[in-house]
Amino acid sequence: MTELWLKYNNNTEVLWLPVNPETLEIGSPSVNTTVSIAGLGEVAVIQDPALKTYSFSSMLPAAWGRYCSYDKHPWPRPWDIAKMLQRWKDSGMPCRFIVTGTPVNTAVSIEDFNVTEAAGDPDTLNYTLSLREYRFVKARKLAEKTVAGKKQVTVSSGSARPNNKVAPTSYTVKSGDSLWKIAQAQLKDGSRYKEIATLNGIKSPYALRPGQKLKLPKR
Repeated sequence: MTELWLKYNNNTEVLWLPVNPETLEIGSPSVNTTVSIAGLGEVAVIQDPALKTYSFSSMLPAAWGRYCSYDKHPWPRPWDIAKMLQRWKDSGMPCRFIVTGTPVNTAVSIEDFNVTEAAGDPDTLNYTLSLREYRFVKARKLAEKTVAGKKQVTVSSGSARPNNKVAPTSYTVKSGDSLWKIAQAQLKDGSRYKEIATLNGIKSPYALRPGQKLKLPKR
């Protein structure tokens, strides 16, 4: 049977959800955008993938039933579970969300948690839970130095090496190239295609031929 787990503070607190939800909704939103560029039309701009979301509804029963995932003794009190989840949410610290038998095993933040008492059973709670994928960010070091009698703080990643490559000042057109593709690849900004066109005296519809040498603007 599939099990849903939440683990907090490096497994010092662990919760096996007593009743599996009927459905688990996994959202994988896209942050891609499109921009319209004169002479090229609509162009897709691919961004880094957005954080996944996980949401579901279930119950915290006051006593064991056939619908329960496990037979635990003593049976956990619903309000104790609810208070624990609320404390985890308020802490601002991530949890680990695991769904056995699936690839879901990821750090998450608790975005929303709501409970209501079940009708006809005041000790049983219904709840909804919304989680968001959590990405750990490595802290960078701050270095302090004195320049001309004034202290300056610089940020260092500790492992990044300086880029000593000299940016190219010209480019030879290849088959399938367009000004936007060249600007994106060489200048890291496709919207600068007009600068290349102006620098090389190219007018709309910006026709190119393989082997053509183009001057490139400074980055």
